[in-house]
Amino acid sequence: MDYILDRVNQNNFQQSMLAITEFTINTEARLKGIIHLIYERALAHPTRSATYANICHCLMGLRVPTAAKPGVTVNFRKLFLNRVQANFENMARNGCEIFRQKQEMVDAITKEEERQRVWEELEEAKTEERRQSLGNIKLMCELFKLKMLTEHVMHDVIVQLLKNQDDNSLEGLCTLLYTIGKDLDFKKARPRMDQYYNMIVKIMKNRTTSPRITSMLQDVLDLRKKETAQLGELVEKMEKTGLQADNDAEKHTGPGDTEPVLRPHYKSLAMKNQKLISTSIPLQENTCPHHDDKLKAEDSAAARGATKKKKVNVQLTCQQIIQEREEELQKLRQEVESLKCLSQATMEDSERFFTKLIETRCSEVREVIQAKEKEMVSEAEGLLQTLEQELDELKRTETEGRQLPHIEVYPHFLQKLPSITEAFEEVRTCASEMQQKFEDSSKLQFVEFSKSVEESLGPYTISSLSTSRQAVEEKDLQDLVDLETVKTEEMYEQMDNILTSLTPKNFHQSMKVVSAFTIDTEDKLQSIIDSIYERAILNPTSAEVYAKVCNQLKGLKIPGVTVNFRKLLLNHCQKGFEKDNRRILKEKQRELDTTTEEEDRQRLMEELEEAKAEGQRELLGNITFICHLFKLKMMTEGLIDYCIVKLIKDGDDDSLEGLCTILFTIGKDLDSEKNQPRMDEHYTQINLIQERRRTSPRIRYMLQDVLDRRTLHLYKGQKEDH
Repeated sequence: MDYILDRVNQNNFQQSMLAITEFTINTEARLKGIIHLIYERALAHPTRSATYANICHCLMGLRVPTAAKPGVTVNFRKLFLNRVQANFENMARNGCEIFRQKQEMVDAITKEEERQRVWEELEEAKTEERRQSLGNIKLMCELFKLKMLTEHVMHDVIVQLLKNQDDNSLEGLCTLLYTIGKDLDFKKARPRMDQYYNMIVKIMKNRTTSPRITSMLQDVLDLRKKETAQLGELVEKMEKTGLQADNDAEKHTGPGDTEPVLRPHYKSLAMKNQKLISTSIPLQENTCPHHDDKLKAEDSAAARGATKKKKVNVQLTCQQIIQEREEELQKLRQEVESLKCLSQATMEDSERFFTKLIETRCSEVREVIQAKEKEMVSEAEGLLQTLEQELDELKRTETEGRQLPHIEVYPHFLQKLPSITEAFEEVRTCASEMQQKFEDSSKLQFVEFSKSVEESLGPYTISSLSTSRQAVEEKDLQDLVDLETVKTEEMYEQMDNILTSLTPKNFHQSMKVVSAFTIDTEDKLQSIIDSIYERAILNPTSAEVYAKVCNQLKGLKIPGVTVNFRKLLLNHCQKGFEKDNRRILKEKQRELDTTTEEEDRQRLMEELEEAKAEGQRELLGNITFICHLFKLKMMTEGLIDYCIVKLIKDGDDDSLEGLCTILFTIGKDLDSEKNQPRMDEHYTQINLIQERRRTSPRIRYMLQDVLDRRTLHLYKGQKEDH
């Protein structure tokens, strides 16, 4: 459902709704979950509110049984509208109170850093509340257009927004009037709308709002005046068109209009003598008065019929013009509102981005200054301490020198005065030579003594001494091995900490620490690779960073061993890709089929679903990691082609989803001029799978997206070539 809501638009709306209708929504919890997803997306993307409202309109008749009352059903429309209305009321009621409490917290803090942090949290909360409020109002307007909300509800919303009179409420009011103001401003409701606009004028005169909100309110008033003027011009044009039609009808009377009067003369008896009249006699004297009256009556009736016909045509034409103008005006209003929302959101995002960037730079500069300050202070303190020690030593030497004439015990004095004892270096050298001669003599005597002891004690005691010595040496060796094990474990733990906190920002600093590790055995190298691979599989969103770590370590080799880091890593990735979980799943399914106890069946079913999810997660994580390694030239096109062929051959939903992941991530890189014929074969097979319709709707949707992306990529390439 998340995947569909992210990509739904006017072009693929019908296909998306078909996929949604295939979902099994038969419980109240699932229905509420679907409502939550749609509502959150509508708030996060106000410019797509019309699309999400159309989805709600298609699902509004969906009914499910309630969990609390058996036999009673609840429908989508009721739950969704309750959610929208409750959210609007909570925002209006709790927003100001929460901001007031946080403002009091800011005022009560005395520390500048803490105050700045709380102030940033307050501003972020205000921005989030404003975004949700505007998104909620925009969604309500789109629901009103689809007749899912009544005029009474929208009037209550306007009254509540005018009552609050804060900037967020007034901005929401402007959004509402931009979107559906024309739909609410019909003849019956015009007095009530006049009251709303009069209150807006009063708010502007009070000058209690920000300049941005004042400008938006003025735009609302100008828009209504413009629409009223256009409506007046249209009515005047209709009246002029009607009068012109009457005049045209009076001027034009065709042969058909006089035919009933002339027909009796043509039907006169053929043998009846006709009396000729003189041309000099006026025509009026020879005209039949009876027929003259009929002619006048028929002439007036024909003119009235033509006039009525013209009026009907004019009315239809005017109605059509009005409808077209209203549609154009509505589209323009929506475009203006979308542009305003988009520009406002862009402005806020850029302002927030640059604010954070400046704060980050200031923080970094502050940290550098503090580090330099500490370093210089520490160095200065060290120099000061050294100078103080030298000064004390000089003072002590001076004092002892002054006491020299009065000293009687010279050896004691010489021991306390190193500067004077340096003059007796020759004496010390002679003493050292004497000591060395004494030690050599002692060793010779000790050897002779040891031989005599061995002869007297026998071989048994000597072997016991050797055994004891060997035991001591083995114990020392074991202690050395234990120390090496402790160091290795510390290295593994430090590597895990680095991988956990690794980000693009601290990447280079972390890699300096990793490069200092002593990785001198194949076991250590394999353990490091295992740690990186497991992290990449568990966190596919960070696979790119872990791939960069591997790229930094790819040349790492072990002395005396033929394998290196890259070879071991690729072997690990290949084993993970070729890992077959179907045997485990078949065993669990067989155990489930043979179990009759309901509790055991439920437990085994949960274990089976968990095993399927775990296998799919490992496969997608492995594929994502492989794609990022390919981007860094650590993986060849041949290996990627092998993966694509295997996934197409397997043909299950998990494999096809992995195939889509590869083509989404590196499909453009694989579709080179040299490799394009091979890729054409792969896309042809994907098209056949899509046409067979043997996969789930979600996978078909992903495959179609892959095909559309490739078509667009080839079209852009051809356009650039031309």
